[in-house]
Amino acid sequence: MKKFASVFKWFQVYVVLIGIVCMPCVALALEPIATIGQPLPIQHGFLDNNTILRVVATHIQVVDANTGDVIGEFGNLGYFSDVVFSPNSSYLAIQSTKRPNTVEIWDANTREKISEWKVDDEFDIAAFSPSQPLLATLIDRQIHLWNWQTGEHIGSTIDNLNGHAVAFAPDGEHFILASTEPDIGVWRVDTRERVVRFRGHTGTWFGGTAISPDGNHIALFQRNAPNIYVWNVQSQALIWHAESGIDRIEEITFSPDSQHLYVATSGRRLSQSGFNPWEGWDDKVRVWDVKSGQQIDTISTEFHGLDAITLSPDSKTVLMEYRDVVVLWDIEEKKPIQVWKDFVGDYFHTSVALSPDGKTVAAITEQFIKTWDVASEQMQLSISADGYKFEDMAISPDSKKLAVVKDPWVEIRDMQTGEVEAQIYPEAVWFIKDIAFSSTGRWLTVAGGRELAIYDLNNLDNPQILPHDVVPDIIPGYDQFTFSENDEYLAASVWSNSTHDRSYWIYLWKREGETFVFQYAWETPESESAPAFTTSNDGAVVLAAPGREETQIWKLLPDTPQFLTTLDVGKHVQFSPDGRYLYGSEQIWDWQTSRLIKNTSYPRFDDINQDGSIILSYKTLGQYQVYDVKHTLSLLPYAVEPKDKKIVTLGEIKRNQLLQNFPNPFNPETWIPFQLADKNNVTIQIYTPIGNLVRTLSLGVMAAGNYTSQSKAIHWDGRNNQGEPVSSGIYLYTINAGEFSATRKMLIMK
Repeated sequence: MKKFASVFKWFQVYVVLIGIVCMPCVALALEPIATIGQPLPIQHGFLDNNTILRVVATHIQVVDANTGDVIGEFGNLGYFSDVVFSPNSSYLAIQSTKRPNTVEIWDANTREKISEWKVDDEFDIAAFSPSQPLLATLIDRQIHLWNWQTGEHIGSTIDNLNGHAVAFAPDGEHFILASTEPDIGVWRVDTRERVVRFRGHTGTWFGGTAISPDGNHIALFQRNAPNIYVWNVQSQALIWHAESGIDRIEEITFSPDSQHLYVATSGRRLSQSGFNPWEGWDDKVRVWDVKSGQQIDTISTEFHGLDAITLSPDSKTVLMEYRDVVVLWDIEEKKPIQVWKDFVGDYFHTSVALSPDGKTVAAITEQFIKTWDVASEQMQLSISADGYKFEDMAISPDSKKLAVVKDPWVEIRDMQTGEVEAQIYPEAVWFIKDIAFSSTGRWLTVAGGRELAIYDLNNLDNPQILPHDVVPDIIPGYDQFTFSENDEYLAASVWSNSTHDRSYWIYLWKREGETFVFQYAWETPESESAPAFTTSNDGAVVLAAPGREETQIWKLLPDTPQFLTTLDVGKHVQFSPDGRYLYGSEQIWDWQTSRLIKNTSYPRFDDINQDGSIILSYKTLGQYQVYDVKHTLSLLPYAVEPKDKKIVTLGEIKRNQLLQNFPNPFNPETWIPFQLADKNNVTIQIYTPIGNLVRTLSLGVMAAGNYTSQSKAIHWDGRNNQGEPVSSGIYLYTINAGEFSATRKMLIMK
């Protein structure tokens, strides 16, 4: 029976080995453990006073305006799908990207697709007719009309039209086009011939147009100018022209009773003052009386980045879309009814990070700090910038603190409560661009342009300002930073326009006591993300410099870097805790052999936690997904375990290792980390450079494991065997554990 059990055990091992080599990627397909945030709305329409249609990146949502709940979903959108609502939002036209040049028509009430047809050329959906089943599209500078029930092509205009803002008149017999002629043209639907021109528009780049529901007025606005124009349809006269006072108009719409014109502005006031970053910016809805041309009301909230507005059929509420929040506003009561802000934000204006422990996702936009709990997928914090702009963030290694750029300050906040614990005003750094915690959490780098400051969080009053002229003829622009283990090194990705073409560099500093001293710099391929550190088998510090398409691996020698290899993986990279593997987007490399580990399902990631087991990956607008990849890592040829745990190969400890002491240099105490492959009697001896024994630290028999954290590493108080403090200088420390022996250098500076 024992023999059978032994054979069965070896059979299991054999099966695991075969699975590692032969298992296809499909077998290792990963499912996300969490989806963070809600889909970011792209546009809205009111189906009725209590029901909202919301277009998100992948489909259409039906939302109860009173509760904010999603009560239905339909449609299937591609990345570049265009969606247009009919005048009462009962029908939607979708430009499908899954089937090129295809139009789909959906009934919003029944949530059913009622027609679909193909267009021969590339097109833009323009507008629905309010009275006939007609849809207008723009194809090659002509307006084409279609019967949207059958897909029949009705005809097109003859003129080449330099414009794209199209709207049907309420009678359904005419449509208008705002162009850069610079007038507005009106065409008959039946003949597709222009019959009227509304003159008086003096601008060039128009933003959009609207026709009042009663058909009596046409309005036009210029997007990057304050101008609003309103014409009388019957007389074809420009009845008034007003300036909003804001240099950017986002949208205009008439009220359902045609009495008022609502104008959404999001730009700078034409006169501004003060030092507040938001000072001079104006995100409001202004209301004009259509007949008199007088401004009669203003709607504003605490939020910034207004993109669009939508009025309810009864004109009692207005939906205001901001960059990362949506507000349903009661016009009469002048207060919000609903505020939706559980969106991570759009990809290009949001910084998103995964906490080192993998338990929290944090996002920062200009006006919000937001955090989500991964386990529950619930938003935990939503902190307003209070009239300033958030610009960057970093999470501390212990996942307890959040550093936030709120130019011109840097705030240190509690990760759980959001409370400000400290505020830094980096006088030497203008226009702060990047911040980063050190690996121990003791230091914080703050960079802006050519300036780089390092703050000791235990002594914020005396930052170290690093000189920027350390490399001749190079004016650096600091990009992203990384500290090596125990803060021994600081590396920065740097770009420079000093030469004819932009060049990219790695700048390296080494910590000597409490000070970071510049070591050297070297040129690298164009970089988009921070370098990464690890320690090789021989104890040398290794740095990965990621570029757009490839990553270079370098060994850090005392006076120069030594090039080791180039791997075909770019952008975000990170070493495994044991240093054997390099994680890249969708790839894992054994960097020491330049070998790609195949048959692993490792998602493209935007951030990764400290031990590489949790991944944050962009899903779609407003949403990210979190993956647990521990299973994938367990199937590597050598299993990867988090720090402070054993490193094993099919159940056995991987190797012995003596690591660099920390801090180093030090005064007067330091810690010596190591790893044991087997249970052994351990002794550490400290020598002078000429071999004189200074101190023996007898640890006794120790179990196999990882002794790298400060709580487990060996402490030396800087004294000799007689209890006397030793002098400044270089010392050697040697570990003896069974047959394993290794030696490293350390430096005391007093």
